Amino acid sequence: MPRHQFARTVWQEENVMAAADFSPLLQENPKLQQWIDRSEGLIVNILHTDTSKAGHEVLWGSLIYKQSREARNVRDVFHFYLSPELLVTSTLDFEEDMDMPKHLMIKQMEHAESSIEVMMILLGGMVGAVLHKIDGFEERLHHLLWNIKEQNNRKTLEQVEEVRHEILLWKHLIMGFREITMAIEETFGKAVREHREYERTTTRIDRCVMLVESYEDEINNMVDMENVVANYRGNEIVKTLTVLTTLFTPAMAWGALWGMNFRFMPELDWRFGYGISIAIIVTSTFLLYLYFRQKGWTGDILRSFDDRKTPNKKQD
Repeated sequence: MPRHQFARTVWQEENVMAAADFSPLLQENPKLQQWIDRSEGLIVNILHTDTSKAGHEVLWGSLIYKQSREARNVRDVFHFYLSPELLVTSTLDFEEDMDMPKHLMIKQMEHAESSIEVMMILLGGMVGAVLHKIDGFEERLHHLLWNIKEQNNRKTLEQVEEVRHEILLWKHLIMGFREITMAIEETFGKAVREHREYERTTTRIDRCVMLVESYEDEINNMVDMENVVANYRGNEIVKTLTVLTTLFTPAMAWGALWGMNFRFMPELDWRFGYGISIAIIVTSTFLLYLYFRQKGWTGDILRSFDDRKTPNKKQD
């Protein structure tokens, strides 16, 4: 049923705008044709209000209520024209998304007292669908939290960036719903707060905002954790390479000295030169290690991974 009559409210879907019974609506609502012309081809959030005539306020615009996280251009846009007695919208594919069952929403609209309540019921169904999808996002986020602990690698970092992008999409999506509820109150007055469906839908939107902001904080904490781990690993690698390079400096220095090919090198004729050279290398390296250890510059970088894991195993 593309056209529905609820008490003093008419809900008309635009796929039958050419029908004969739609012409009187155009005559009674001069801004309606302007909305039809402007909404054609719009794929962004946009809102227009007309409050010049008390009791005949009008709000029209477009809302992105679905957005694919894989493709930029895969999205669904909801166009609407709202006045105190009339609601005209673009066609919604209720059957495609079972989170918005049309028969239940129509039944709910039968108890609506105004077009504003009908509009809020439609928005409530869309927000409910968003909430259900956020539940799936929460499951992936929980899985990622444990991956960071157990498999902290490049692939995990890429997954963090993916969910970070997705949460930004959710935030942008919900911002459109919130803007519409604020615009409805701005256009039709604070009395709309007394409508049951307005309060229910705004509360549902607040739930979405709370969840998205909480998940955004979690993701930011994960990114901070990744940065801390990456910085620590990078510093530890540099420290290890620096210490090891310094410890082997005596060996390289003595090796370079005795690898020269000068004609007169008395050490080459020493009977115990080989043993003496090894002793000098080992002694100088050991003394250098003791110096680093005394200064506390080695830290735990020379400990093996097995030694690091042993205390944790004992605790378990």
